Amino acid sequence: KVDGVRHLLPADVRRILIFTGSLGDQPVLELRISSDRDLSDSYDLLDRILKRRIERIEGVSKVELRGVDPREVRILLQADRLAAHKVNIEELQRRLKQSNFAVSAGHITDSGLRFAVRPSGEFSSIDEIANLVINDSGLRLRDVAEVALRSPERNYGRHLDGEYAIGVSISKATGANMVEVTDRIMKEIRLIGELPQMQGIIIFDLDNQGDSVRKSLRDLLNAGLIGALLAIVVLYLFLRQLSTTLIVTAAVPFSLTITLGVMYFAGLTLNILSMMGLMLAVGMLVDNAVVITESIFRYRSQSPDEPEKATIDGVREVGLAVVAGTATTIIVFLPIMFGVKTNMTVFLGHVALTIIVALIASLLIAQTLVPMLAARLAVPPSASGGALMRKLTSRYERSLRWVLGHPKSTFGGILLICAIGVLPLIPALNLVKFDTFPQDVGRRLFMPYHIEGQHPLEQVEAAVNEIEGYLFANKEEFNIRSVYSYYDKGEASSTLLLTDDDEATLSTTEVIERIEENLPQLAIGAPSFQFDQQGGGEGFSLQLSGDSTSRLNELSVDVVRLLSRIEGLVDIRSDAQNGEREVQVTIDRIRAATLGLTSQSVATSIAAAMRGQDLREIRDDSGEIKVRLAFRPSDKQTVEQLGLLPIFTPEGQRISLDTVANFHLSRSPETIRRM
Repeated sequence: KVDGVRHLLPADVRRILIFTGSLGDQPVLELRISSDRDLSDSYDLLDRILKRRIERIEGVSKVELRGVDPREVRILLQADRLAAHKVNIEELQRRLKQSNFAVSAGHITDSGLRFAVRPSGEFSSIDEIANLVINDSGLRLRDVAEVALRSPERNYGRHLDGEYAIGVSISKATGANMVEVTDRIMKEIRLIGELPQMQGIIIFDLDNQGDSVRKSLRDLLNAGLIGALLAIVVLYLFLRQLSTTLIVTAAVPFSLTITLGVMYFAGLTLNILSMMGLMLAVGMLVDNAVVITESIFRYRSQSPDEPEKATIDGVREVGLAVVAGTATTIIVFLPIMFGVKTNMTVFLGHVALTIIVALIASLLIAQTLVPMLAARLAVPPSASGGALMRKLTSRYERSLRWVLGHPKSTFGGILLICAIGVLPLIPALNLVKFDTFPQDVGRRLFMPYHIEGQHPLEQVEAAVNEIEGYLFANKEEFNIRSVYSYYDKGEASSTLLLTDDDEATLSTTEVIERIEENLPQLAIGAPSFQFDQQGGGEGFSLQLSGDSTSRLNELSVDVVRLLSRIEGLVDIRSDAQNGEREVQVTIDRIRAATLGLTSQSVATSIAAAMRGQDLREIRDDSGEIKVRLAFRPSDKQTVEQLGLLPIFTPEGQRISLDTVANFHLSRSPETIRRM
């Protein structure tokens, strides 16, 4: 499909990347590296000492360094010198490409041996590039450009506690155990931190999925054990027989063991969702065993000399009812297993599968193991109960007689109860709030800046510094432990890590209120906790589709205005507001043709000057180094400088861009989406 549209793409598109992924591809460990020294040129150090060592760990599939890049050879052209020496940019590009090549020229045979012929004209050093002769008069590249090994231009940045930070994202291999992999990584990181080369560099564990899973599993396990113990106590209080309670309780471990076995062969892991399913199933596992045990002992008491026959009769009497009851519970979860697959159903599928398997296992145990044990135990004496039980039984009998004697009143009462239960579910009444996730707020806050439009990176960073300065000035009051920020030309956000609950003096909600009281106002955005906050309020999005982008932008303004009138909706924004301001260059084809130029050749010169162009890499002892040709930043800052860009005609005549082009300012969409 890509090859089918390649001819429609710009000529300088060299590589097309297609990404496919799943929820399992998310990083399992997010690290941040900061230091009081400059880390912008530390890629080689971090790549050698940190990245490569972590990649060798068993179970690690990918390690990404963000915020630091390998240095590249930058050929920064000087516009005034190009004009003075009448250097054609297109001709310079061709000469650079022709001077750095490697081709295969076939094979030769000599003395019975076969040799490959490989002409090579590759650059091996920066000096060779700088000394390249670029015209017939002996002019060298260094005479019209600065050639040096530099760090690439940054278009984004990260801060950790006010210092520039580098991000490290680590993903695990498919099938690897998350907890084991993160433990091995953290052990290696502690060893790396002790190296002399890493002195003064802080490695901060921002998000460790292994610790989160371990804590969640531990909490779920404790809750499940307490719940199972309470269930046994409740059973004993009602059954009043230790032997009966033990028989019923035996269904729980056997059912869970069968469930874990099925999960293993199905390729499922013991995660938060499957543990939740097991915990929910614990309370339902004893239902079948209670019903069958009670039926068996009732028949055993009637026929004490025929335990086997009494057991069979007891199971037969309630067997169909038990199967029907289990099936009605299971069928509720089947749509999740076999319905339309969405992110939510994929998550809930783990819960549903464990509950279904556990219930089926409990049904099998209740009809096999429980009857076998009940048939071999002596019939327990009838529980005498107590005064409380006799009182409850007496009241229940009187209530039952009244219900049977007043069918119309009973039916009317049932209808009233159903109506009361349905009323909160009517959306128009707004009695019950509907959310995807609960509104609990943890000790981690996410604060987007809601940057409007595109701005120079320095301006966005200054806004981030202002907010961070306010937060750090009140660090103790706000219970802030650490602040991590990310920013680029059109987006910024800060993640606030608060002190733990046992050390906190304010609740999370109180921290939000205190911060928002005197939060600085920004000219380029509006920081708040009202959007994408972890555990915060839910939101929704609307998409407008049509043939005209300009018309869609106009309609989006109307939609925002109408939605703003609806009570309960806050922070309503349109993507059209985030478009980048651009200078549209319209080439006069007639004037260009008069001078022997084409629109394509003029556009190529503009792209080379403004955006730059990647050339063939050079090789040295450390490996491949990128080479990039571009104008100096100081030569492409204003529209006036753009208009003075030198363009050369086929006859060698030098003209400025404004001779064959017109300029006007507009706003472009941030992204283009097709439906």
